[in-house]
Amino acid sequence: MVLDAIKNIPSISLLLDEKFCVWITDRQGLFTYVNKNFCLLSQYEESELIGQSFSMVHPHFAAERSIPQVEKEIAEKKVWQRNLKNFAKDGSPFWVYATVIPILDEHGATTHFLSVDTDITSKELTDFKYKEAVENLRNIENALNQSSVVVVTDPAGKITYVNDKFLKLSKYSSEELIGKTHRVVNSGHHPKDFFRDMWQTIRSGQIWRGDIRNQAKDGSAYWVNTTIVPFLDKSGKPYQYIAIRTDITAKKEAEESLQEALKNDFRQTVKNLQNAIFKYTLDEDGEIVFTLIEGKIAEKFNFTAEKLNVNMKQIKHLKTTTDNVYKHLMLGMQGKETDFELSFRDFTFLFYLSPIFEDGQVVEVVGTASDITERKQAERTIERMAYYDSLTGLPNRRLLKECVKEAIQKAKLKEEKLAIMFIDLDRFKNVNDSMGHLVGDQLLKAVGERLKVCVRDKDVVARLNGDEFVIMFPSTNTAQVESVAARIIDEISEPFLFSSVEVYISGSIGISMFPQDGDDYDTLLSNADSAMYLSKEYGKSTYQFFTKELREAMLEKTLLEMELRQALKKGQLYLHYQPQFNTKTGQLKGLEALARWDHPSLGPISPGRFIPIAEETGLILPIGNWVMRTACTQVKNWEKKGLPSVRISVNVSPRQFMQPAFVSQVQNILHETGLHPKKLNIEITESMTMDVDHCLSVLSQLNEIGVSVSIDDFGTGYSSLSYLGSFPISHLKIDQSFVREMSPKNRVIVKSIIDLAKNLNLNVIAEGVETEEQALFLSNLQCDEVQGYLFSKPLPINEVEELLIEAHTNSEVSS
Repeated sequence: MVLDAIKNIPSISLLLDEKFCVWITDRQGLFTYVNKNFCLLSQYEESELIGQSFSMVHPHFAAERSIPQVEKEIAEKKVWQRNLKNFAKDGSPFWVYATVIPILDEHGATTHFLSVDTDITSKELTDFKYKEAVENLRNIENALNQSSVVVVTDPAGKITYVNDKFLKLSKYSSEELIGKTHRVVNSGHHPKDFFRDMWQTIRSGQIWRGDIRNQAKDGSAYWVNTTIVPFLDKSGKPYQYIAIRTDITAKKEAEESLQEALKNDFRQTVKNLQNAIFKYTLDEDGEIVFTLIEGKIAEKFNFTAEKLNVNMKQIKHLKTTTDNVYKHLMLGMQGKETDFELSFRDFTFLFYLSPIFEDGQVVEVVGTASDITERKQAERTIERMAYYDSLTGLPNRRLLKECVKEAIQKAKLKEEKLAIMFIDLDRFKNVNDSMGHLVGDQLLKAVGERLKVCVRDKDVVARLNGDEFVIMFPSTNTAQVESVAARIIDEISEPFLFSSVEVYISGSIGISMFPQDGDDYDTLLSNADSAMYLSKEYGKSTYQFFTKELREAMLEKTLLEMELRQALKKGQLYLHYQPQFNTKTGQLKGLEALARWDHPSLGPISPGRFIPIAEETGLILPIGNWVMRTACTQVKNWEKKGLPSVRISVNVSPRQFMQPAFVSQVQNILHETGLHPKKLNIEITESMTMDVDHCLSVLSQLNEIGVSVSIDDFGTGYSSLSYLGSFPISHLKIDQSFVREMSPKNRVIVKSIIDLAKNLNLNVIAEGVETEEQALFLSNLQCDEVQGYLFSKPLPINEVEELLIEAHTNSEVSS
């Protein structure tokens, strides 16, 4: 074969194994070879793929349709090439660029197909992120483009985006800037340490601010006040930088002109400056007296020295960002250089004061006033981008972390408590998927507003990510936080009205307290998150505090998860089979396969402990496939021994059921083991029928290949009776909780389920039958089958064989 020929050339073989994913299928689309790169990408072992259909990784593949299309294109172009979106074992997508060529026999006929694939997953995801980032930048540009220069660079400092204002200021075209670094506009004015400190700041994820002198294409210099904001990925590393700049050339020129004016005709020069230039001194009474004010700003507001002196009382009452104006002016007369910002009407001005000395005494002060209104607006926009969520307007993760750190320091000094509340919206994905992202976004904003109503002014409500919110409560106690949590649950549970449609949602809350649950931000947030998951396990729409017991349970769960990941490979898992009997004849009708775990040091571990962990971590997918394959193989082996053929029931998890290739996997297992489809019964839970369209599609496909389906734990879920009759199912299994306690209420429920099943022509299996009274009650109601400890506990393989031999012997005697 071609593969053997390639292997005989080491360099080619090495290149294929190192650089590409390689796989071969026969003309039916069944894998005959896969290399390790393909296994790593698809997350399947080689043994799981060989002999299986290509549809395991590409659900849309159908041999009868796809193979002729490939052959037709190969006949025309010699090869078949496509970008393929496949799915890995855990259901996640991956993309490859596939090149498929035919493998011919000695007669020139195609026997196999060889594909050499290039992994392009990161490119596809990166393209999506980049498009999303560009769209965000366009929105930002609308806010900033009128007043500021906007430049975006990648982590290496290469320019990826510039706005028109930067092109106008630098006099370069976008083609001359994109892909280059800022060395293009470097004026050489600043020392290397200046830029080294800047890069050190932004690479650490911090915001950098400063004034930079650049050089335009024509050689002219210009100054920009610059703010650089790093955009961080999930690991906290910058993946791009956005620089917002304001042209301050006029201000710098004014300062330079001021120095020149001191040597020349001061008044004549400053009249034409964009900024205001002023001088003042002290009179005989020690009061400030302005002797000069000139410049475009003074002209704009009609300020003169005379008017300022007349309105000195008003000036004394003007407040700056740190103190009142008069105190700053007096600092100048005391010989101190100072600066301050002042908001006046709708403008913001930046003042610099420089004392002039004669013989060691301050004789007067020279000052400048610059209009920085546009710059302040840009800074506010930048701050909003850096510290606030763009959708809800709430503080984001970065601001929350700073607030919590500051609150922890205060709490330590005052020996107070603070609380972190982690809120996750239940069923938000259902709202997003069914009603669209527009309604989903409106819902998130509305939830944010309701949360703010429930807390104090000093509390911080933040949106962490997606449908996750966090509230920080400083200076609080357990009782206060518990009261707020109960109120939040009630508020969120009230309907939200969007376009005359009421939307219902709930929230699960986890709470951690400082200092007992942690003394830093990350620990407190993580523990609140863990407590939130406990709330979900307790039925959602509730709240839980983090406890020592929860910490120990988390540790135990983590260790158990690590052990479970190795259990399947090390052969620690095995199956027991619980018999199911006909209530009238007592005949053995079927077996339910049940997973068991025998740990070499911990001993037998209950399914109630390891199955939920498998569900949560995704390990249920390989374990579920192993259970089905092992059970089908075992039943087929019993058939080969001449023992009675029985139905085998296998429980399927929601994650398995939702896999795109689930039906294909069932078909492949039946094909591998040789078991007749009618001998396999798949058990699903009632809650899995809530997605009616998906459920109906999967059940119909299973029905077509002959596999029966039963609904397990019936009566405990929320299935729609209106759709139940349309589902192609064979059995309803009455949950053991109704059978175990034969109260009057439960008797009515059991009878109702059996009556419903009979009206729908479905068989009924009751599980958990442990007493003669229960068995008699079920028999009188014409329940078809029973299973439970009264008849048999779950049995190992050898005991099941004895039961089958006994059933076979009784059958021969009766005949």
